[in-house]
Amino acid sequence: MKGPTPIVLMYHGVAQVPRSLDPANIFVTKEAISHQIARLTERHGFRPLTEAQYLDALAGERRVPSNSCLITFDDGYASVLDEAAPLLAAARVPAICYVSPGLLGAQPDRSEPAASARLDRDGVQALREYGVEIGCHSDLHASMRGMSAERLSAATSVAREEMKALFGHTPRTFAYPYGDHDAAARAAVREAGFECAFATYEGYGRFALPRVDINATDTPFTFDLKLRRLYPFVRRSLGRVPVVRRATHHVVGYAPRQP
Repeated sequence: MKGPTPIVLMYHGVAQVPRSLDPANIFVTKEAISHQIARLTERHGFRPLTEAQYLDALAGERRVPSNSCLITFDDGYASVLDEAAPLLAAARVPAICYVSPGLLGAQPDRSEPAASARLDRDGVQALREYGVEIGCHSDLHASMRGMSAERLSAATSVAREEMKALFGHTPRTFAYPYGDHDAAARAAVREAGFECAFATYEGYGRFALPRVDINATDTPFTFDLKLRRLYPFVRRSLGRVPVVRRATHHVVGYAPRQP
């Protein structure tokens, strides 16, 4: 890649969800993401890239500004279409949404918030009309660490072909469910024909690129902190010492949430 690697932000769902129903803090409010996009592009001057631009930069075929970024959404929640896509389109900000073809149209069970509903086939097509690219998030959103060869094939090459048949579009990029990967998973993604794959903080080359998670606990201060290039290194270091990570978050603060 020519120049600094663009930062990659990772979102999930967009909804007002009580903390008790979202212990992993993966749902951000529409108001929060709207403010974050404005902060990203207007206050800090970041240039969001399309999937194609990011891949060209990754291949060294395009030089991008040092303040470039890529915005991604995992899990294929319907709220990405209902809440995020219109504001992204209005701001002319591209993004990628990662979906699992085996979970299209899945509805939440009693223990999950209503916002956990997944995009169906029509919803995915509508999302593409907003300019959001579609990536593969395996077939059934299971951790790929330690998977058998048969399951890895289903989660990568079979899922990719299924998405091509469903949407008339072959996904170019992949995101690991839960960010989990190992050498066998990375090899399966590469052999399936994907051009790159995203993990979370634990990166490992082109087929496990690190991302920065944006979640329900983020304040404007922590969001700004996460845009700094040193943040992924600091987060990995703190991740090995959970007590220190929790103490640090208490110092910088949490966004208010309903119980």
